[in-house]
Amino acid sequence: KDDYEMFLQEQGHGGQEFVHGSSNGDFDPRPWHLPEQAHRTNWTAREMSKYIARRDPRRPSFWYMSFSAPHPPLTPLKGYMDMYLAGEIDEPVAGEWAKHVDKWPHALRNRPHGLATYSPGAVRLARAAYYGLLTHVDHQIRLVIGLLREDGLLDDTVVMFTTDHGEMLGNHGLWGKGNLHEFSVNIPMILMPPANRGDLAPGRLDDRLAVQADIMPTLLELAGIPAPDSVEGRSLVGDDKRD
Repeated sequence: KDDYEMFLQEQGHGGQEFVHGSSNGDFDPRPWHLPEQAHRTNWTAREMSKYIARRDPRRPSFWYMSFSAPHPPLTPLKGYMDMYLAGEIDEPVAGEWAKHVDKWPHALRNRPHGLATYSPGAVRLARAAYYGLLTHVDHQIRLVIGLLREDGLLDDTVVMFTTDHGEMLGNHGLWGKGNLHEFSVNIPMILMPPANRGDLAPGRLDDRLAVQADIMPTLLELAGIPAPDSVEGRSLVGDDKRD
Protein backbone atom coordinates (compact mmCIF):
# COMPACT_ATOMS: atom_id res chain seq x y z
CA LYS A 1 0.00 0.00 0.00
CA ASP A 2 2.72 2.50 0.92
CA ASP A 3 4.72 1.65 -2.21
CA TYR A 4 1.70 2.19 -4.42
CA GLU A 5 0.85 5.49 -2.72
CA MET A 6 4.42 6.68 -3.21
CA PHE A 7 4.14 5.75 -6.88
CA LEU A 8 0.96 7.82 -7.21
CA GLN A 9 2.71 10.76 -5.56
CA GLU A 10 5.61 10.47 -8.00
CA GLN A 11 3.09 10.53 -10.87
CA GLY A 12 1.40 13.63 -9.48
CA HIS A 13 -1.66 11.77 -8.19
CA GLY A 14 -0.92 11.61 -4.47
CA GLY A 15 -4.02 10.98 -2.34
CA GLN A 16 -6.24 10.50 -5.40
CA GLU A 17 -6.69 6.73 -5.39
CA PHE A 18 -10.17 6.87 -3.87
CA VAL A 19 -11.51 10.16 -5.21
CA HIS A 20 -13.76 8.06 -7.48
CA GLY A 21 -16.08 7.91 -4.47
CA SER A 22 -16.75 4.16 -4.45
CA SER A 23 -16.03 2.17 -1.30
CA ASN A 24 -14.53 -1.22 -0.52
CA GLY A 25 -17.91 -2.68 0.37
CA ASP A 26 -20.10 -1.36 -2.43
CA PHE A 27 -20.83 -2.62 -5.92
CA ASP A 28 -21.61 0.69 -7.59
CA PRO A 29 -18.88 0.84 -10.24
CA ARG A 30 -17.16 3.79 -11.75
CA PRO A 31 -14.52 3.64 -14.51
CA TRP A 32 -10.96 4.29 -13.34
CA HIS A 33 -10.37 8.02 -13.02
CA LEU A 34 -6.56 8.24 -13.35
CA PRO A 35 -4.26 7.39 -16.28
CA GLU A 36 -4.19 3.71 -17.23
CA GLN A 37 -0.59 3.19 -16.11
CA ALA A 38 -1.61 4.38 -12.64
CA HIS A 39 -4.19 1.61 -12.17
CA ARG A 40 -3.22 -0.69 -9.30
CA THR A 41 -3.46 -3.76 -11.57
CA ASN A 42 -0.95 -2.31 -14.03
CA TRP A 43 1.30 -1.18 -11.19
CA THR A 44 1.29 -4.65 -9.59
CA ALA A 45 2.34 -6.43 -12.78
CA ARG A 46 4.96 -3.77 -13.54
CA GLU A 47 6.52 -4.05 -10.08
CA MET A 48 6.54 -7.84 -10.33
CA SER A 49 8.31 -7.62 -13.67
CA LYS A 50 10.98 -5.40 -12.11
CA TYR A 51 11.67 -8.00 -9.41
CA ILE A 52 11.96 -10.75 -12.02
CA ALA A 53 14.23 -8.69 -14.27
CA ARG A 54 16.51 -7.80 -11.32
CA ARG A 55 16.66 -11.32 -9.88
CA ASP A 56 19.90 -12.91 -8.70
CA PRO A 57 20.58 -15.42 -11.53
CA ARG A 58 22.72 -17.55 -9.19
CA ARG A 59 19.82 -18.47 -6.92
CA PRO A 60 16.28 -19.85 -7.26
CA SER A 61 13.48 -17.39 -6.68
CA PHE A 62 9.97 -17.31 -5.23
CA TRP A 63 7.74 -14.52 -6.51
CA TYR A 64 4.35 -13.55 -5.11
CA MET A 65 2.13 -11.24 -7.17
CA SER A 66 -1.09 -10.16 -5.46
CA PHE A 67 -3.78 -8.19 -7.31
CA SER A 68 -6.44 -6.30 -5.36
CA ALA A 69 -8.88 -6.56 -8.29
CA PRO A 70 -11.63 -7.60 -8.67
CA HIS A 71 -12.33 -6.76 -5.03
CA PRO A 72 -14.53 -3.67 -4.63
CA PRO A 73 -14.36 -0.78 -5.20
CA LEU A 74 -15.19 -1.73 -8.78
CA THR A 75 -13.07 0.70 -10.78
CA PRO A 76 -12.15 -1.00 -14.07
CA LEU A 77 -10.50 0.75 -16.96
CA LYS A 78 -13.32 2.11 -19.14
CA GLY A 79 -12.32 -0.02 -22.12
CA TYR A 80 -12.66 -3.25 -20.14
CA MET A 81 -16.06 -2.28 -18.74
CA ASP A 82 -17.31 -1.25 -22.18
CA MET A 83 -16.15 -4.60 -23.53
CA TYR A 84 -18.81 -6.33 -21.47
CA LEU A 85 -21.51 -3.67 -21.62
CA ALA A 86 -21.46 -3.97 -25.41
CA GLY A 87 -22.87 -7.49 -25.23
CA GLU A 88 -25.18 -9.64 -23.16
CA ILE A 89 -24.28 -10.25 -19.54
CA ASP A 90 -25.42 -13.31 -17.64
CA GLU A 91 -27.96 -12.61 -14.95
CA PRO A 92 -27.52 -13.78 -11.35
CA VAL A 93 -28.86 -17.22 -10.53
CA ALA A 94 -31.40 -17.63 -7.75
CA GLY A 95 -32.49 -20.79 -6.02
CA GLU A 96 -36.12 -21.25 -5.02
CA TRP A 97 -35.13 -20.84 -1.38
CA ALA A 98 -33.75 -17.37 -2.10
CA LYS A 99 -37.24 -16.07 -2.88
CA HIS A 100 -38.41 -16.62 0.69
CA VAL A 101 -36.35 -14.12 2.64
CA ASP A 102 -38.58 -14.45 5.69
CA LYS A 103 -37.32 -18.02 6.11
CA TRP A 104 -33.63 -17.13 5.89
CA PRO A 105 -31.46 -17.56 8.98
CA HIS A 106 -31.19 -14.36 11.00
CA ALA A 107 -27.50 -13.83 10.22
CA LEU A 108 -28.09 -14.17 6.47
CA ARG A 109 -31.24 -12.02 6.45
CA ASN A 110 -29.41 -9.13 8.12
CA ARG A 111 -26.43 -9.00 5.80
CA PRO A 112 -25.78 -5.48 4.46
CA HIS A 113 -26.30 -6.70 0.87
CA GLY A 114 -29.27 -8.85 0.00
CA LEU A 115 -32.32 -9.17 -2.20
CA ALA A 116 -33.43 -5.99 -3.97
CA THR A 117 -30.28 -4.14 -2.92
CA TYR A 118 -29.62 -3.10 -6.53
CA SER A 119 -31.87 -2.50 -9.51
CA PRO A 120 -31.54 -4.77 -12.58
CA GLY A 121 -29.57 -2.03 -14.34
CA ALA A 122 -27.22 -1.62 -11.40
CA VAL A 123 -26.69 -5.39 -11.26
CA ARG A 124 -25.73 -5.39 -14.94
CA LEU A 125 -23.25 -2.56 -14.39
CA ALA A 126 -21.70 -4.31 -11.38
CA ARG A 127 -21.24 -7.58 -13.25
CA ALA A 128 -19.76 -5.80 -16.28
CA ALA A 129 -17.29 -3.98 -14.04
CA TYR A 130 -16.37 -7.14 -12.15
CA TYR A 131 -15.78 -9.11 -15.36
CA GLY A 132 -13.80 -6.20 -16.79
CA LEU A 133 -11.50 -6.18 -13.76
CA LEU A 134 -10.94 -9.92 -14.16
CA THR A 135 -10.03 -9.61 -17.83
CA HIS A 136 -7.66 -6.76 -17.01
CA VAL A 137 -5.88 -9.01 -14.49
CA ASP A 138 -5.69 -11.79 -17.10
CA HIS A 139 -3.99 -9.47 -19.57
CA GLN A 140 -1.46 -8.20 -17.04
CA ILE A 141 -0.57 -11.77 -16.01
CA ARG A 142 0.05 -12.38 -19.70
CA LEU A 143 2.74 -9.68 -19.62
CA VAL A 144 4.54 -11.33 -16.70
CA ILE A 145 4.41 -14.77 -18.33
CA GLY A 146 5.78 -13.17 -21.50
CA LEU A 147 8.72 -11.81 -19.51
CA LEU A 148 9.43 -15.25 -18.08
CA ARG A 149 9.41 -16.65 -21.60
CA GLU A 150 11.70 -13.95 -22.98
CA ASP A 151 14.19 -14.48 -20.14
CA GLY A 152 14.23 -18.26 -20.69
CA LEU A 153 12.64 -18.98 -17.29
CA LEU A 154 9.18 -20.21 -18.20
CA ASP A 155 9.99 -23.91 -18.67
CA ASP A 156 11.65 -24.02 -15.25
CA THR A 157 9.03 -22.00 -13.37
CA VAL A 158 5.98 -23.20 -11.47
CA VAL A 159 3.03 -20.83 -11.83
CA MET A 160 0.03 -21.08 -9.51
CA PHE A 161 -3.02 -18.83 -9.78
CA THR A 162 -5.55 -18.75 -6.94
CA THR A 163 -7.40 -16.35 -4.67
CA ASP A 164 -8.70 -15.98 -1.13
CA HIS A 165 -12.48 -16.04 -1.60
CA GLY A 166 -15.23 -15.85 -4.17
CA GLU A 167 -18.01 -13.34 -4.74
CA MET A 168 -21.80 -13.78 -4.72
CA LEU A 169 -22.24 -10.91 -7.23
CA GLY A 170 -26.00 -10.93 -6.89
CA ASN A 171 -26.45 -14.69 -7.04
CA HIS A 172 -29.28 -15.80 -4.75
CA GLY A 173 -29.80 -12.10 -4.06
CA LEU A 174 -26.54 -11.87 -2.12
CA TRP A 175 -23.39 -9.79 -2.55
CA GLY A 176 -19.89 -10.05 -1.16
CA LYS A 177 -18.58 -13.07 0.71
CA GLY A 178 -18.89 -14.44 4.21
CA ASN A 179 -21.35 -17.25 3.52
CA LEU A 180 -20.91 -20.89 2.53
CA HIS A 181 -22.64 -20.76 -0.84
CA GLU A 182 -20.67 -21.97 -3.84
CA PHE A 183 -20.02 -18.57 -5.40
CA SER A 184 -18.45 -17.38 -2.15
CA VAL A 185 -16.22 -20.34 -1.29
CA ASN A 186 -15.43 -22.03 -4.62
CA ILE A 187 -12.26 -20.35 -5.88
CA PRO A 188 -9.96 -20.89 -8.88
CA MET A 189 -6.72 -22.82 -8.62
CA ILE A 190 -4.78 -23.10 -11.86
CA LEU A 191 -1.38 -24.79 -11.73
CA MET A 192 1.25 -24.66 -14.47
CA PRO A 193 4.06 -27.11 -13.67
CA PRO A 194 7.62 -26.92 -15.01
CA ALA A 195 8.20 -28.44 -18.43
CA ASN A 196 9.92 -31.55 -17.04
CA ARG A 197 6.74 -32.75 -15.27
CA GLY A 198 5.31 -34.83 -18.08
CA ASP A 199 2.91 -36.47 -15.64
CA LEU A 200 1.02 -33.18 -15.28
CA ALA A 201 -0.32 -32.79 -18.78
CA PRO A 202 -1.80 -29.49 -20.04
CA GLY A 203 -5.56 -29.28 -19.71
CA ARG A 204 -5.72 -31.84 -16.94
CA LEU A 205 -8.58 -31.41 -14.45
CA ASP A 206 -8.48 -32.77 -10.91
CA ASP A 207 -11.67 -32.95 -8.86
CA ARG A 208 -10.10 -33.74 -5.49
CA LEU A 209 -11.15 -31.70 -2.46
CA ALA A 210 -8.52 -29.00 -1.93
CA VAL A 211 -7.98 -26.18 0.56
CA GLN A 212 -5.54 -23.30 0.74
CA ALA A 213 -3.34 -25.20 3.20
CA ASP A 214 -2.42 -27.39 0.20
CA ILE A 215 -0.68 -24.56 -1.64
CA MET A 216 2.57 -24.72 0.30
CA PRO A 217 3.16 -28.52 0.10
CA THR A 218 2.19 -28.48 -3.60
CA LEU A 219 4.77 -25.83 -4.47
CA LEU A 220 7.40 -27.47 -2.29
CA GLU A 221 6.94 -30.84 -4.00
CA LEU A 222 7.22 -29.31 -7.46
CA ALA A 223 10.42 -27.57 -6.31
CA GLY A 224 11.84 -30.82 -4.96
CA ILE A 225 11.77 -29.62 -1.34
CA PRO A 226 10.27 -31.79 1.43
CA ALA A 227 7.42 -30.23 3.40
CA PRO A 228 7.99 -29.82 7.17
CA ASP A 229 6.22 -32.37 9.37
CA SER A 230 4.16 -29.57 10.88
CA VAL A 231 2.42 -28.83 7.56
CA GLU A 232 -1.15 -30.11 7.58
CA GLY A 233 -1.91 -29.49 3.91
CA ARG A 234 -1.47 -32.10 1.19
CA SER A 235 0.29 -31.83 -2.13
CA LEU A 236 -2.17 -31.58 -5.00
CA VAL A 237 0.14 -33.32 -7.45
CA GLY A 238 0.45 -36.57 -5.51
CA ASP A 239 -1.88 -39.48 -4.85
CA ASP A 240 -2.77 -38.47 -1.30
CA LYS A 241 -6.42 -37.39 -1.58
CA ARG A 242 -9.03 -36.55 1.04
CA ASP A 243 -12.12 -38.69 1.40
